[in-house]
Amino acid sequence: VGTNWIDSDIIMSGDGVIMSNHDLWLNPDVISNADGKFWAKSNKEFMAKVAKGGYDKYMDKYLAYKLTVKQLQQYNAGVINPDSPYAKWFPEQIAVNNAQMPTLQQVIDYTNINSNKNVNFQFEIKSDPEHDNWTASPDVFAQKLYAILKKNNIIDRTEIQAFDWRYLYALQKLDKNIKTAYLVGYDAIEVMQNSDPKIAGLWSGGKLLKDYNNSLPQMVKALGGSLYEPEDVTLTKEQLDESHKLGLKVVVWTWPEHSGKVFDPVVVNRLINWGVDGIITDDPAQLNSILAARNYPVPHNYPNAK
Repeated sequence: VGTNWIDSDIIMSGDGVIMSNHDLWLNPDVISNADGKFWAKSNKEFMAKVAKGGYDKYMDKYLAYKLTVKQLQQYNAGVINPDSPYAKWFPEQIAVNNAQMPTLQQVIDYTNINSNKNVNFQFEIKSDPEHDNWTASPDVFAQKLYAILKKNNIIDRTEIQAFDWRYLYALQKLDKNIKTAYLVGYDAIEVMQNSDPKIAGLWSGGKLLKDYNNSLPQMVKALGGSLYEPEDVTLTKEQLDESHKLGLKVVVWTWPEHSGKVFDPVVVNRLINWGVDGIITDDPAQLNSILAARNYPVPHNYPNAK
């Protein structure tokens, strides 16, 4: 339908291959066994079992970092679990049976082939600082990802995002030309203001917001970021203006479970009026219609992509 960027979450397999997937584990909201059966009614139910019964008993079997690429690609990643709360957010999804979880290299190849290298990339590194053994360390992950970016010659077309900023620091050490995007959700702001420095610095690698005048844009800039990427409903005009004065690009994103909508045209129009630099959305067609109505340039589309 037309986009300037492809946004993909990335994880690490047990045999050291970077994969395109949102969770560090196989989420039963969106991933099923090869026979199409889901092993839990929802991810919430699955994680409740993990919390109650223990990591070794329930999580190990479905943790991507414990599985090879071959094992991961035996699962079906093309159908939303109809019994899960997640299904209500995307009732129009066209199910694709036997869809495999792609490697990052497959995502890059597909995008480049179908857009003639005219679509850029945003890759979000997934991790959990409370469970460091669920994925590769920041240094190992950064080295693997950097090798892929160099091999494909896409460093200048790529922005790397993370909520766990340690991974961004590791990338910045490897190459100052890598554009890093510092993600912040509404729930993270409260955590970063916690009086306990271990809690406040959990997702920022020990860096504390209070040491940067309680300003997220100032903090991101000081830590070497190129982009400040807050959840759309949390961004203020003041933060946007401050970010631009600091030379930061501001790109927003939506969390439907928090905001209540997959796409909110009221919020989107407000953000466009303010002058955000980009909008990450699950519904680019709606965004493009708003851009067209404003006589803004609409991204080129690729109707022949298969």
